Amino acid sequence: MSMKTTAVAGLALLMAITGMVSEIFANNRVPPVPRIEIRDYRIEATLIPDVHELEAAAAITFKSLEPIDSITFDMSDNLSVHRVLDSEGVELDFDRNSTSPGSLTVRFSRTLAGGSTATIRIQYRGGFDRDRFSRIYSRDDSSAYIGMEGTYLLYSAKWIPILRFLTDRAPTSLEVTVPLGMTVIGAGVQSPVVTKGIHEVFGWTAKTPVLPGSIVAGNYSQKRLNIEDYRIDCYSSGQKLDSMQKAAETAVRILDFYHKAYGPPAAGRSFRLVEVDDRLSKQPGMMGTIFVTRSELARPTPPVRELARRIAYQWWQETVGIRDTGDLWLVDGMAYMSAAEYMGKVEGPEAYKEEIENLAVLALKFEKKSAVRVGLDLGYLTDEYESVVAGKGAWILNMLRGLMGDAEFNTMVRQYFHSHAGKAGGSSAFQKLAESAHGKELGWFFTQWVDTVGVPELETDYVVFKTATGFRVSGTVKQDRDLFRMPVEVGVVADGKQETKTIELKGKSTSFDLNSRTMPKQVVLDPNNKILRDSKELQTSVQLSIGNDLKESGSFVEAIRAYERALDLNPHRSLVHFRLAEVFYEQFNLQSAANSFRDALNGDKDPKWIEVWCYIYLGKIYDILGQRQRAMAEYTKAVNTKDDTFGAQAEASKWLAAPFTRERTAIQD
Repeated sequence: MSMKTTAVAGLALLMAITGMVSEIFANNRVPPVPRIEIRDYRIEATLIPDVHELEAAAAITFKSLEPIDSITFDMSDNLSVHRVLDSEGVELDFDRNSTSPGSLTVRFSRTLAGGSTATIRIQYRGGFDRDRFSRIYSRDDSSAYIGMEGTYLLYSAKWIPILRFLTDRAPTSLEVTVPLGMTVIGAGVQSPVVTKGIHEVFGWTAKTPVLPGSIVAGNYSQKRLNIEDYRIDCYSSGQKLDSMQKAAETAVRILDFYHKAYGPPAAGRSFRLVEVDDRLSKQPGMMGTIFVTRSELARPTPPVRELARRIAYQWWQETVGIRDTGDLWLVDGMAYMSAAEYMGKVEGPEAYKEEIENLAVLALKFEKKSAVRVGLDLGYLTDEYESVVAGKGAWILNMLRGLMGDAEFNTMVRQYFHSHAGKAGGSSAFQKLAESAHGKELGWFFTQWVDTVGVPELETDYVVFKTATGFRVSGTVKQDRDLFRMPVEVGVVADGKQETKTIELKGKSTSFDLNSRTMPKQVVLDPNNKILRDSKELQTSVQLSIGNDLKESGSFVEAIRAYERALDLNPHRSLVHFRLAEVFYEQFNLQSAANSFRDALNGDKDPKWIEVWCYIYLGKIYDILGQRQRAMAEYTKAVNTKDDTFGAQAEASKWLAAPFTRERTAIQD
């Protein structure tokens, strides 16, 4: 046989084997999921923070609703399983990653009958350190880290075996052993601390079903506050307890608002406010525990929006929850929507409107990447996930409110909360309640917004006719999506008053007629902002937001591109020019920075503080270049604006008195 023939035969054999392996793996990747109910988690863990490791054992009690031979869990690949035991201490066979990456499959010595209850104990160890576990390290460092300076092991890190991610909840008890001086905070009720030599054992028990396993640990100072009817335990490092107390007072007002709006949360009236690393800024916390990041505590005032969103999870995730990950938009969307309502309540209708507009920008950032129902595929709590599931999810709820009316919507949401508290809810139940309250079928609405990608872009054409009684406005509303349907308001402004008519938008074009006694001056489409839709103005804000995110992460080149895309859409947007100038300034590209600051001054000057800070930055640039007289002229302009936003007047006066200096490698705040 020639070498060529041998090579061809070998290649054919390899392809055949590869095909068989692929087929086997593909078949194993999507096994029929057995019907299993998790009844209880008992977790024992020892943290070894000086080497960034843990040793743990998870005893899981479950009920099989049908005969099963094995059970498969999700579990981080950073963890090495070394034993699995049944309730009698007999070792069971297991393997990792046979069905999918990050899986643990346990095989029973005999088939478990349907209706039977069993307990298995899984023993494992590992860590999440970048250096020592670099080969298997998960890129997401916002959910797991073990170290002397602070430890957090959250549910989403899958540091315990999980059957169905984000949907299986169970009563949970934890015993966590740590070095003396560390404090461990979990979900539920704390047990008395037990000291064992140079270690302490912290116990936490949640009798209410929770997403199990979340803990944070560190060298905390504790202060208990009794504010109105709430008990708030504050955990903070260093000298930040005063800031924590201010945050606690804000938290109580938010808790009280949600309690009155929806009903009592699973945690009752006892909560913990815990200082955490900034990397946990998108983590909502756990039952009874609310996170506040270090940078948020450093602010002069408490972080109202962030607290309002995280606290809302106590209602929508910890108290209600979901049965399927396709319904996550009800958890995240409700949390963001609830926070917007709170801000509107305490700061007025304009604050609510501003927050809804911000959520529209958030929703459109990555809206095209996924339908809401499968948003988890974008990666849990990633920027893309937040945009599609939380941002667009909140806007779906806002549009449903516009469709139903405030009173109808609020009553329905409260009914949904009471009907599913402690039982888990979902889109199907939510839709049925909405249809019952509204008296109309809403399947088209949920299919259109939850199951498909895309938002409409609307425009209107119209003509004005003189009539015997006044004027008639005849026109059409056009859209780029012929399958989209939605009630849309059209308003006619005349003599400072607005008359509004609702039309049913269907197909590419829908006609409307409106009468007015006086000469119409303007026709406004969707005047009350009830529909999530695309526009040049929103896309400008989207690109600005993307640029800000990239700038924050230090990706300056990509940030510049995003800002330039925004300026292509709206060359007169001062805020975009200002942010672009900041990037050039950080790069020490002083000429480009000066040009962009001047462009900002020649734009719409919205918001107003842009003017004073452009003068300050221009003054600094002239000082860096040794042009003191020109610098002082700019600082004087800043003082003359009398605008003190972000402490502008003190900053300008400071550099009027002495020249500003900056090293090339310095990064400004």
